[in-house]
Amino acid sequence: MQDKVFIQGSEEDPYYKKRRENLLIIAVNCTRSVGTCFCVSMECGPRVSKGFDISLTEVIQLNQHYFVAQAGSQKGNAFLEGLSLEVASDKDTKLSEELVQNNADHMERSLNTENLHQLLENSYLSKRWNEVGSRCVQCANCTMVCPTCFCSTENEVINMQGDQSEKWRTWESCFNLSHSYVHGGSVRSSSASRYRQWLTHKFGTWWDQFGTSGCVGCGRCITWCPVGIDVTEELKALREESNEKHL
Repeated sequence: MQDKVFIQGSEEDPYYKKRRENLLIIAVNCTRSVGTCFCVSMECGPRVSKGFDISLTEVIQLNQHYFVAQAGSQKGNAFLEGLSLEVASDKDTKLSEELVQNNADHMERSLNTENLHQLLENSYLSKRWNEVGSRCVQCANCTMVCPTCFCSTENEVINMQGDQSEKWRTWESCFNLSHSYVHGGSVRSSSASRYRQWLTHKFGTWWDQFGTSGCVGCGRCITWCPVGIDVTEELKALREESNEKHL
């Protein structure tokens, strides 16, 4: 998803591209999930399907503990060939696949993704935004732990002598007032409007930009929210409100 933002659009980010080209991506297929995970609903897990050099599946059986590795690229294959590894048996491969599938079948949390884009477009004036906005403390934890959030800002850093200046790019969050600040003030001045912007973009208008959802169902935003805001519950509430209007 970050590739779509930084190197597959109309403009390439040379810094990101350089680091990306020199990157070896090792993904881990999840055999255990926690209560905040809903990657099955987002069709993003628990097995990685593409974009990796090497994938690992952890197998813990009685007194055995090992990983089943799979190459996903020429780079990954060359890396694995350089290691002294045993070839996985059919039994090992089957067991690793069963463990991942069992995790998918028993994932506790789910999200109804049907027509989410349209739902969010139609919910712009929902009272639910004010309700969640009154709880949100604008800490930006959700955007800092989200693997797909990409907003940044530039800060001018001047040395102590005052004869040298550098521009540093740092992470930014759409929950900060400064993010939407223009001459005269912030475009989104309320907590409700900033939360609405984030949720609508993540689950709705991301499709318009990148042809996919901006959420992978990792549940990190739920885990790290200090006031217990749950994106799946918020979307569920908006859907229930929409259904009531159409009765």
